[in-house]
Amino acid sequence: MPTLEPMDSGKHRTTHSLRTQLIVSIVTPVTIMLIVLTIAALVGAFRLTRTLIKERDAQLVYLAARQIAYYWYDSVTLLASVAANDAVREGDPQAKVEILQANITLSQRFDQVIITDPKGNLVASTADDNSIPLRGEPWMERSGRLRRPVLSGRLSDRQGRPLLCVSIPLFDNRGRMVGYVVGVWRLDGERLGRPIANISIGTAGRAYLLDADGTILVHPDNSLVGTVAHDDPGYLALTNNRGGAETIASGGNLQVVGYAKVPLRDLGSSVFADESWGNWYLVTSESMADILNPLRPYTPYMIVLSVLVILLPFLIIFTNSRRIAAPLQSLAGQAGRIASGEFDGNVATSRAPREVRVLEDSFNTMTEQLRRYRADIQNYVASVLNGQEQERKRIARDLHDETAQALIVLGRRIESLSEIDDREELEAEIELLRDQVDETLQEVRNFTSDLRPPLLAELGLPRTLQLLGDKMERGEPFSVDFEIVGEEAKLSDELELGLYRIAQECLNNVRRHAHAEHVQVVLSYLSKAVQLLVVDDGVGFEPSANVNELIKSGRLGLMGIYERARLFGGSAQIESRPGKGTRVLVELPIAQSYRPLNVVEHPR
Repeated sequence: MPTLEPMDSGKHRTTHSLRTQLIVSIVTPVTIMLIVLTIAALVGAFRLTRTLIKERDAQLVYLAARQIAYYWYDSVTLLASVAANDAVREGDPQAKVEILQANITLSQRFDQVIITDPKGNLVASTADDNSIPLRGEPWMERSGRLRRPVLSGRLSDRQGRPLLCVSIPLFDNRGRMVGYVVGVWRLDGERLGRPIANISIGTAGRAYLLDADGTILVHPDNSLVGTVAHDDPGYLALTNNRGGAETIASGGNLQVVGYAKVPLRDLGSSVFADESWGNWYLVTSESMADILNPLRPYTPYMIVLSVLVILLPFLIIFTNSRRIAAPLQSLAGQAGRIASGEFDGNVATSRAPREVRVLEDSFNTMTEQLRRYRADIQNYVASVLNGQEQERKRIARDLHDETAQALIVLGRRIESLSEIDDREELEAEIELLRDQVDETLQEVRNFTSDLRPPLLAELGLPRTLQLLGDKMERGEPFSVDFEIVGEEAKLSDELELGLYRIAQECLNNVRRHAHAEHVQVVLSYLSKAVQLLVVDDGVGFEPSANVNELIKSGRLGLMGIYERARLFGGSAQIESRPGKGTRVLVELPIAQSYRPLNVVEHPR
């Protein structure tokens, strides 16, 4: 039994499933975007934190430098008040010692206070220590000459311990210089750096004091006091600016360094009028790692949260993709069953998205239409087969009733010729036989011309259609006008035969049903197609909205017109209204050849 060739289902098979493609096409960009946003957020948070820390440290070091300046201003002012005491200027050495020892505040501000004579010889001291070289020091002479406090440069005592000294000249009531009051700050002591030690810089930051040469004067690490810190981040920052804060990479660590000049000469006081003041710089330093240490306990939570943010879209899409993929897989399975000829099942409507549900409904509608179309085609095929069988019966009957009877009569008359002796009678009988043979031959030709018109190959389609119209006009009570539009083109034999059969069917329908008076047949040659138009002025009818309904209504001729046009890749339009006649327009492409369904014979 012939069967249709199966479709090659593997030609359009995709590499990945829809669910995988959905996950990859949506989750991948979302994941990349979330990762980029996470990195951008972390970088932005780090930069914002660094900026805020820099601003904080810049403000902090500025305020701390001013507080330290006021602290040292008070210390020098206190030392100047001692120098203005009459007992210190006029009294004996013992009185001077008693005054120094009685001034507890002064002893808290300086490591040692010394009173000397004009040559720098020690007169009185708060400590039994005369290791400090004072005799003939230029900074002391400068203070006496300028009559103002003068700060020495970095000095060392006889044991090599670093120190700084403040010199204030002593004058008696007559204006004569009688000596100096010297305040001593030992760099390895705590009194000079006491205000600096009180500065709090984060959890592990530090504050220290530098002079203009980069020498560390005060530092939490005493081993660094007196060393030159040219590689120190604070000194590097000071060489570029006078104040502010920067982030500097040092030793593989990122340091936030704040720096400001101690504004001793900016206080507007004559105490610090000498140029020896104002060359100290306060530096604060803290590591970004120490700043971010409080956040480290939350790092695992941040990592878990980031992973959840990245995985959450994947989990949602992975779950919801089943709602899309499952109905589509069901549709694919049902489509395969339809391709194999099973039209009985429908796709169950799911809880998928609206677009998928619309697709399911459309698929079920298509399946129902295919089911009805198959039933209609089966009825049509049955009707065609029945018509063929009736045509065979008619052919057999015509052959039996006309051609066969004529041949029988011819045979008997031929047999009777042997009984005729008269020559004239024999010739007359032979002439009658010749006429009867011609009549029988004409009947056979008329019969075969209805099966396949022999003039189609000899005269072409236009002339054959014209002869068909003339023949129909002679035998029926309506006129037929034939017209050709355009330049005649060469058509294939199958296409010409198809157009002839369509025209024949249209005229037969007019003959059987239309009761028309006039029929117009127009054959139009277009650039890529050929059109056949048949219009009559008959009674008309109400056409069916669905072509398949033609079978149920018994209009097999009209169904045949549609099917012939479809087999040639063309189209057919049938327009009619009761009392308004009928119009049939068929358009077939010239380049499209007739191709019946391919069948494969199974071996028996």
